[in-house]
Amino acid sequence: MIWTLLIIIVGFIIISFMNNLRKDNMELNDQPLELKFEYIVKILNNFAFEGAGSVIGIDKRSFNLYEEGKNQIINFHYSTGHLTIIWKYKYFMQEVILEKQLPNVRNLDIAAQQRIAWALIEEMESKVNVWTDVT
Repeated sequence: MIWTLLIIIVGFIIISFMNNLRKDNMELNDQPLELKFEYIVKILNNFAFEGAGSVIGIDKRSFNLYEEGKNQIINFHYSTGHLTIIWKYKYFMQEVILEKQLPNVRNLDIAAQQRIAWALIEEMESKVNVWTDVT
């Protein structure tokens, strides 16, 4: 009885995961990842790179926002309806890293993307300021 229940639960988890990956593929066939989150990308690009950053594709589900010669890089990775953003900022041979996983971001409107971007900026500024005050 317990084994049957365990198999059903594991099966449900696997089917749910595969269904979410299928949804991702359908979304990303219609719209590239950098366009799906274009307002987050634009705001972070304007803040971190004064609008001069470039989107560098890694694969269908991830890309970097980067400007050659700058001391930071922002990685976007999308899977099963969740977006993970990893922002790395180098300062005097040290690295400050902000990593955020944003759940259930399949259908973000412009305002939600703007709130996310500004919250990330605020948190990164706080981390950098705390770190630079210590050194």
